[in-house]
Amino acid sequence: MPLHAKHPSFAAKPAQTPSTPLSQMGEGANRVAAEAPRTIVVLAFDDSLLLNGAGPLEVFAAVPRILGGPFTDHPPYRLLLASPRGGLVASVSGIEIMTRSLEQLEQDAPSIDTLLVVGGPGVAALEASETVCTWLRQRHSSIRRLCSVGTGTFALAAAGLLDGRRVVTHWKFADELEARYPAVTCQRDALYLNDHNLWTCGGAAAGIDLALALVEQDLGPHAALALARYFTVFLWRSAEQPQLSASLQAQSNALRTDPDVRLARLHAWIAANLNSDLRVERLAEQFGMSPRHFARAYVAATGDTPARAVETLRLEAACRLLETSGEPIKRIAETVGFGREERMRRAFQKELGTSPLGYRTQANAPQLGVPVPSAGQTGYRQAAALGITLERLAQ
Repeated sequence: MPLHAKHPSFAAKPAQTPSTPLSQMGEGANRVAAEAPRTIVVLAFDDSLLLNGAGPLEVFAAVPRILGGPFTDHPPYRLLLASPRGGLVASVSGIEIMTRSLEQLEQDAPSIDTLLVVGGPGVAALEASETVCTWLRQRHSSIRRLCSVGTGTFALAAAGLLDGRRVVTHWKFADELEARYPAVTCQRDALYLNDHNLWTCGGAAAGIDLALALVEQDLGPHAALALARYFTVFLWRSAEQPQLSASLQAQSNALRTDPDVRLARLHAWIAANLNSDLRVERLAEQFGMSPRHFARAYVAATGDTPARAVETLRLEAACRLLETSGEPIKRIAETVGFGREERMRRAFQKELGTSPLGYRTQANAPQLGVPVPSAGQTGYRQAAALGITLERLAQ
């Protein structure tokens, strides 16, 4: 979404810089800075997805150089890559990584703070490995945080560690996970979920969101925000947000119901031109049909009207800007195509049950000293009373 490119003044909200006193990062950062490095182990395997592990690892590894201060000489995390047998492991992309074996971990990492199991096509071999399942069962009780990215949940489920738990896995495999492991409950469409000491997330990119949440738990929101800015991601992409954005969901729906890829391309064009004239006549022209024919064809293909789709995409864009910028609400309304502030306010009330200001207030609720979600919650902006989740927008 090129809104920031069109409006350079839409900068992310100021984050704490490396020169910020450690005391301002919160008690968690002070405590971690005084401790020995916490060992984070990423469990990989042949045919695993490289980004599942590399994304979170880059977040943890960036702490010393981005936050600076005492972390420069005393990194808070010790990062280890492991695999069942150790040695070189080939990812799906063909890139090989060097790993420690589970046996070596017994010596090199007698105490593991966080274990993160990645996903990928090769996870089936991990599921079937009694050696791996036994190791997971033996070590999990001493691990502070047990995590998985994508289909890494299948390995944890095979070891019996997810029985009676709620988890998030890649949206494409949620049904399969529940069918094969009936004692496991999948929370569909959420990005990640924290259930006691268990942290699970959806696809590869969600691994970065998960890692930022783990850093926030350890070092506080200012530290996580500084890292999010460095990696140019949205820090407050709430865990309950759907894995597919409204624009991506619209394109996916179009391709499922209409073999004509022009409809998917139209949705991408709409998302890139939200502040343009997007009346049905303009959309029909872009698509190459008469307005009347286009309106009927669009409803038949997507089950929704063009006007409704445009409003949904504008709402999603407005939500993102309310979360990540400090610009006036009036300017945001103009940027995303609502034109007048009152028009955007009516759309928010109708779809989200709150005003843009109310949404921004709720989105900015996390402050210093506010704890991470309690067991079973799915985000830092839990908003049950307001019902604000982009999942509703992506339906």
